[in-house]
Amino acid sequence: MHLGFELFYTTPRQIEKMSCRVCGTNCDVQREVYEPANFVMAQAKISDLYDVFSCPMAGLEWHEKALKLVQAIEQTTSKRVADLMRQDLADILRENGAQ
Repeated sequence: MHLGFELFYTTPRQIEKMSCRVCGTNCDVQREVYEPANFVMAQAKISDLYDVFSCPMAGLEWHEKALKLVQAIEQTTSKRVADLMRQDLADILRENGAQ
């Protein structure tokens, strides 16, 4: 899962619900999980208490394609290219019943 797109760590009990930034699906939530929130924390063996939100669609082939498009849209400097990628993204989401 990709942190900030389909996986989110938040302060416990501060946020009621979150939506996936890729497909708009309501994320599943695990409340008050004690774990590292990222690779650096894991390497340093540092954990903290978080609510963990994750998209139930993450890992599906269509969702991975949509994720790559979302990331590419954010990285491109071309408005026209971004518009074309948004159309492709909308097609993928529509074909898979996502929002």
